[in-house]
Amino acid sequence: MASLRKPYYGAAYYPEDWPLEQIDQDIALMKDAGLNVMRVGEFAWSRMEPVEGQYDFEWLHLVVNKLGEAGFGVIMCTPTCTPPIWVAQHYPECLVVDENGVKMQHGARRHACPNSAMYRELCRRIVTKMAEEFGNNEYIIGWQIDNELFTVGRRGCCCPECHQKFQLTLKERYGTIDNLNEAWCLNLWSQAYSSFGEIPIPKSTIWHHPSLITAWMDFQSDSYVDFCSMQADLLHELTSHPVGTDMMPTGGVNYAKIHQKLDMVQFNHYTPPERLHKVTFWFDFIRTLCDRPFWNTETATCWNGSTTANGYKEEGFCRVNTWLPIALGGEACLYWLWRSHWAGHELMHGSVVSSSGRPLHMIDEVREVSRGFEVSSEFLSNTEVVKPKLALHFSCFEWHLLGAQPMVRDFRYIDQLIDRYYVPMTERQLRVDVIDPSASLDDYDVVVSPFVAALDESGLRERLKKWIEDGGTWIAGPLTDIRTMDCTKFTHSPFGSLEEWTGVYCKYQIPGDPRDFAMRYSDGTEALGKIWYDGFVQNGAEVLATYTEGPLSGLAAIVRKRMGKGQIILLGTVPDPDHLVGIISEAGSSELGPYFEASSNVLVVPRKGNGMEGAVVIELKNEPGKIELPCSYKDLLTGQSLKGELDVPGYTVMVLQKES
Repeated sequence: MASLRKPYYGAAYYPEDWPLEQIDQDIALMKDAGLNVMRVGEFAWSRMEPVEGQYDFEWLHLVVNKLGEAGFGVIMCTPTCTPPIWVAQHYPECLVVDENGVKMQHGARRHACPNSAMYRELCRRIVTKMAEEFGNNEYIIGWQIDNELFTVGRRGCCCPECHQKFQLTLKERYGTIDNLNEAWCLNLWSQAYSSFGEIPIPKSTIWHHPSLITAWMDFQSDSYVDFCSMQADLLHELTSHPVGTDMMPTGGVNYAKIHQKLDMVQFNHYTPPERLHKVTFWFDFIRTLCDRPFWNTETATCWNGSTTANGYKEEGFCRVNTWLPIALGGEACLYWLWRSHWAGHELMHGSVVSSSGRPLHMIDEVREVSRGFEVSSEFLSNTEVVKPKLALHFSCFEWHLLGAQPMVRDFRYIDQLIDRYYVPMTERQLRVDVIDPSASLDDYDVVVSPFVAALDESGLRERLKKWIEDGGTWIAGPLTDIRTMDCTKFTHSPFGSLEEWTGVYCKYQIPGDPRDFAMRYSDGTEALGKIWYDGFVQNGAEVLATYTEGPLSGLAAIVRKRMGKGQIILLGTVPDPDHLVGIISEAGSSELGPYFEASSNVLVVPRKGNGMEGAVVIELKNEPGKIELPCSYKDLLTGQSLKGELDVPGYTVMVLQKES
């Protein structure tokens, strides 16, 4: 097969639901829509292995060959999210058990336990057979493991096998039950255990110890990481294609851990228009996890839905939603799904064509995107997103820790991280990498770490100290460095290291509930803080803001202290957006600044490589916007040369290549 044009552009295809003689009709419609990649197999286990040990891949070979011969690349998916009914009938121990002891039934998906030894064996068999059949197929461009791995329900699988494995995990971590009792302070409320076998599953209906809840949810995440790694090992041994697993915009499963054995990030999202400017957070995160570009393996052309349709999108949404992952460093965008189902759980979900084969109303946008990818393919393929000098920490462990002990009423980690930090940065045109605590800090001038309660994850404390001393700027807090990895407080200080590193003394701490408190900045302006309030005695640190009311009045709210060649800026509260961005901009080099000026509703993503330079520009809110081009650029989508201040109509996409 000739090499495919990038970006890859396609959809999820379910030929097992349709007569095989319909494939030629579908392929003709796919070509007319301008697509070049199809994703197959993810839910088709019962078609591949209708009876245990009896395999049928003839139909799938026909599909793959017809697609490939027509010029399409194929993403092959393992079907382990939807086991056939014979699995539940013959091996009921494979089924997920909820926290109340109720065993799931066949009939949905994600109902098999990731820790079940029997289920893993059944998965090994089907994945091995698939890899032997298609491992070196010339038409396949990559593999997807399972589908949207996530923790089921409030507490995941609570079967005896999971429970026993969790207890063994704690024994491996703590060694003795006395060590665990001491680490979690379990003499309090007479909670101490006499053996690891007594440790319960933390039901959501019981007021359980937050350290237990966090450990259990972290174990659930690790269970899916291990389940995925098992399949990745098989595919890497038997295939010659890159391997990934399609993830959702949630922190319940640890992205950094699961991608240690994967070649690329695959990502699914169904973001509504009012939150489209926030989904870029996830693209700025997944871009940092692997060395090769990510694939957006699922998104909607129009509305979402199961047996009920919901979320109709206005004209232009399909265009910008499809361009977003490509602008932010991806090399593929696929719709869910190609042809809408004619029956079943999701028969009302939007698609490219209807179940009767008629293109939906946004088909012209699909074709327009295809043409745009074609005319800008050389620029997109030869440039990369310019790596920012600014990073923002995001952690799956914090997701679990702050879920078990939110610190302040109604605090939701991901919402506060995006709304209070990420959005203010990006709407003021600061490009940012969102990074896991395990990520290297070496490429960044400024790292912002709000709500990183446990600073010892992945050895971050020691690496931060060296990076700061070597010249980095760390903007920390609030609610950072306030918990151990056992999810307990420090007893020598409110912080593990922050008082020692900055020299300040935290006199009082106050939650931001039920009200916020004002502070005055060093430039004389006043604004409210948010969420949490640490009051500092500066002890030689430079004061950037001081509280002006309440019990913290007169104490420092934000301080700066040199540390080696670098500096720490300690936030006792969440600053207002303008002052937050001002602090970041002042702390860093000119490289933190905008590539060019643009209004807050316009995303500007600079790209460079192979002698080319430019940016992809996307209006995100279906509102008028503006950009200011400092020199001449050619919009590859229209062929126009542009310069100076320009209007950007709602849902506009521009691919701007700098002209010599």
